Amino acid sequence: MHKKIYTLSGFPRSGNTLLASILNQNPLVQTTGHSIIPEMLYVLENVKKSPVYLTFPDSKSYNNVMKNIISNYYKDWKADYIIERGDWFTPFNFNMFKKYAPNEIKTVILVRNIIDIIKSYLKLCENNPLFYINLQYNSLDKTELYTDEIETKCDLIMKKNDYVDTALYSIKWLIENNHLSNMYIVEYENLVNNPKETVQLICEFYGLPAFEYKFTDLQQLEVNGLVYNDKYLQAPVHTIRTDKIKKKRNKITLSPRVMNKYSNLEFWRTNER
Repeated sequence: MHKKIYTLSGFPRSGNTLLASILNQNPLVQTTGHSIIPEMLYVLENVKKSPVYLTFPDSKSYNNVMKNIISNYYKDWKADYIIERGDWFTPFNFNMFKKYAPNEIKTVILVRNIIDIIKSYLKLCENNPLFYINLQYNSLDKTELYTDEIETKCDLIMKKNDYVDTALYSIKWLIENNHLSNMYIVEYENLVNNPKETVQLICEFYGLPAFEYKFTDLQQLEVNGLVYNDKYLQAPVHTIRTDKIKKKRNKITLSPRVMNKYSNLEFWRTNER
């Protein structure tokens, strides 16, 4: 059979690596690390704005390249199902995948309470002094701040066009443009509290073959001999707990002002099908 290539997107700190590790227990499935394919398509799409292309716009040959990028990238992967973990739910990336996907679109979107995502980031900040949020905070002129350290870091986590903000506006765009018909939204709470049932529903959505997954004695994510190198991020961002699946409760107290600012942003729950 030809490889089926589906996608996995969602918020950071919402179980992406955990779900990928579980799905990869099935020898017919390979779930990727954070993919570079959306960036590849973005760069190549911008080639059409160049004077060289505009002077001689060979669109047919150009499309021959674009429509084969995703399939060619996974040509040598030994699996029947590739779960492409990338930011495919942003407006640009969604339209690129819709245009160039080698098969029908099926996307799982992992979501989580925004306050819990913020606390997860703050815990990484607390344990890893060189984590990028800390570096951003340290680079600020403190004489120009009217917020304390925790609130300022919360604002950095939530800043425009960073990961959490991008996920928020992307899901809002999908809802407003009626693009959820080929999407399956999965709550982090369900994944960690009821992993067997939740993974079963995800597999049914993707149409994956039956497999008896285990939810203890897990493995760190490894695909084709590759593992995450989190030294670049200076924090174990992609390290999962392996003995069992359990929600980590980050005992971090946020001020009422921060809670008021970032609570009740889970608008997708009012749009559940």
